[in-house]
Amino acid sequence: MNSINNIRPATPVTVSITFLRMDHPPMVKGDPLPDQYSLEKLSFVPIPLYRYIYNNVGRQCCWWMRRVLSDQYLQQLFSDPLVEVHVLKDRQNVVSGFFELDCRNPLSINIAYFGLMPHLVGQGLGKAFFNQVVTYAWQKQPACLRINTCNLDNPNALKIYQNAGFEPIKTETELWNIPDVLQLPIPKQFLNQK
Repeated sequence: MNSINNIRPATPVTVSITFLRMDHPPMVKGDPLPDQYSLEKLSFVPIPLYRYIYNNVGRQCCWWMRRVLSDQYLQQLFSDPLVEVHVLKDRQNVVSGFFELDCRNPLSINIAYFGLMPHLVGQGLGKAFFNQVVTYAWQKQPACLRINTCNLDNPNALKIYQNAGFEPIKTETELWNIPDVLQLPIPKQFLNQK
């Protein structure tokens, strides 16, 4: 078991992470996005906007790792053109979700983050959105795509990834010390009981 983050005070959480891989583009074209949505690649990533999206999309799933990074670190990360952030917007230009691609290894592209704003989860949009992400990533002609999910994520995430053609390659257990200052809603069943 790996241990991530030793910031105190923190709540220890035992997490099971599934790593998935897709070695070829899907044989069947996925559902398109509904007409009222569009994707926009951010040529410049404003850190306050990124934090707003990341924090809202990931709050219920206890996404914390990017929350503890400095603005300077994030600016440096997103200044690399091989790290892409795309936002999903509705007709009113309101951000509905996002995804982040790490293309620094052009043969093995990682979908680092993917998700919808909480009010859109469970409406069927996630599957079509993820199909667009996969289609876009394969246009870069990698040898494979990678993604991971954990048992704190939306329970449908793993199913969506597998239905898109990703296959689990390994599962690891990690101990995360989630900083209490973040005030994330950690489900009781994941708390590391001593």
